[in-house]
Amino acid sequence: MSNGTDIALISELVARERLFRTRHNSEIRDCYYADATVATSWQQGPLSTFIGAASKEVDPRFVIVGSVSTPVVHLNGDKAYVELPTTTHMRMMVNGTLAELESYRRLIYRVERRDTKWKISRLTSINESDNLRPVIAGQDLHVASQDFSGLRPSYQFLAYVRQAAGGQISQDLLGTDRPEEVARLYAETAAWLRA
Repeated sequence: MSNGTDIALISELVARERLFRTRHNSEIRDCYYADATVATSWQQGPLSTFIGAASKEVDPRFVIVGSVSTPVVHLNGDKAYVELPTTTHMRMMVNGTLAELESYRRLIYRVERRDTKWKISRLTSINESDNLRPVIAGQDLHVASQDFSGLRPSYQFLAYVRQAAGGQISQDLLGTDRPEEVARLYAETAAWLRA
């Protein structure tokens, strides 16, 4: 099989994973190996705790809308890592007002071909930026600048709505406001690819 064919298969795999994730489609399980791990803003652990679960701020009345950019695939034999820029839009009630949280992330997938099939063995999310605004322009979310004190700029609004919904969020997630930690992830991932 040519490199071009492998890159196309891997690109389709991560696009399918994102599509299934936003639609809560059970076929997402087929995108991963059973021993895969997933690290996102709301979960760090095995695939079993990721499939079918959601973070605390997700309101089941609203559909999560996700969009992705073109993936960049770094291929070496039966292993690859993929960088996939993604944007997620989630609607929720914030202090009695309908709001939309817009999150920008870069997803780093480790993908392997075991036997003949490419699947994901690890997913790690890097927070880049986010926005929070009322769905109806001009309405007030009743938030103040001090509500965001101590929250990381790469995911401050996500942290705010998570905590307001009664959930928890680490202030040590991967984010572009800590470039040395992001660089370390890339170095570890490149080393894995070459090994």
